[in-house]
Parts: sequence; C-alpha cells; structure tokens
Amino acid sequence: MFKEKLNKKLFAALEANGITEPKPLQLKCLPKINGGFDVIAIAPDNSGKTNTIVISAIQKLTNAFEDPPRALILAGTMEKVLEMKNLFHVLAKETDLRIKCAYEEGKIDIQSEEIYVGADIVIGTPKRILEIYFSKNLNLNKIKFFAIDDAELMIKHGFQGPIDRIGMSLPKCQHLVFTNNLTDKIQKLISKFIVAPQIIEIAS
Repeated sequence: MFKEKLNKKLFAALEANGITEPKPLQLKCLPKINGGFDVIAIAPDNSGKTNTIVISAIQKLTNAFEDPPRALILAGTMEKVLEMKNLFHVLAKETDLRIKCAYEEGKIDIQSEEIYVGADIVIGTPKRILEIYFSKNLNLNKIKFFAIDDAELMIKHGFQGPIDRIGMSLPKCQHLVFTNNLTDKIQKLISKFIVAPQIIEIAS
C-alpha cells in the first residue's frame, strides 16, 4: 500500500527505517488525506497518529518552495514538537524541505527569524505560534496543510484560545485533527474552521 500511494523518496526513507507496512490508522487515513479531505482521526496512543501527520505532510509538499510555510502543525509541548521535528528529519532527509520549530522554552527572536527567512513546515505549540504570528514573522497566507496533534492534550493545557485564533486566521486549506477521543470541547473548538470532515476511528 505504501509503495503505490507514496512518492518514491518518502517510501525509500520509510523502507530504510523498517516501515514498510501501514498501521490500521494510516491505512484508513492516508487515502483520505491524499484525496484532500479534512480528517478527524480518533485513535489510542501508539497507533501512529504522529507518523501519519509527518508522512502526509512530506507527501503533500515534496520539496521546498518559496519562503512562507505551506504546512502548520500544532503540538502540545516542546517535547512533542522536537519529537516530530526529529521524525521529519529522518523521513524527509532525501528532500530539501525546511522544517522549523517554535515553543515557549526557546528564544522567540531566534525562532521568529528562522521562520521568517524561509520554512516549508512549521511545528509549534499554539501559544508560541500565535505570538510569532502577531509579531508578523509568520505568514499564514500560503498554508495548505494544517494539523493538530493530540487535540485532547491541547484542551488540557488550555490552548483553545490560540488554536481558535490560528484556525480562523488561515486561508482555505486542508485540516487534520488527531485525538484519542473526540470530546465535546474538541468538537466545539474545531467546528469554527472545519466543515464536514471525514471521521476515522480506530478502536482501542
């Protein structure tokens, strides 16, 4: 399935890292994401949610292009941001995609400058992403791919406000939300910028 659906460089990177068969979540999600649908994926821990986001972003973007980012991914903590960055560096090493990060524990002026001079994919915590956006160092006008990882964790950390502002500031783009459970709070939050998504659920 991977070989037929993914570009050659991405599949080669997956194969080099021993990832040759999709997990059930990826088997269901990747065709929908490749088809351009908005997707809400509900699955337990260790089901491949983060990997699915990374694989999808690389597949969508392929190579570097212009300075403004085309993919924005929100993660709840610095550790999660850096985990995803490392995964991108492994799976996108045969591309020239520029992956930049933003989180509260880092220096905002350095992060802002790195993003401003050129990025294809930006991964960050909602609060820091919004701060950089307000400083006019993050151009959201070219975003085509917007993903929220661990949406439940976002709610737990009280990130509803920043996510709402970011989501409402984006142009028309593809939206992906990954969560362990689809709670009322998550539905209320994303209903403002996601209409008629494909809902994919993997049982525990």
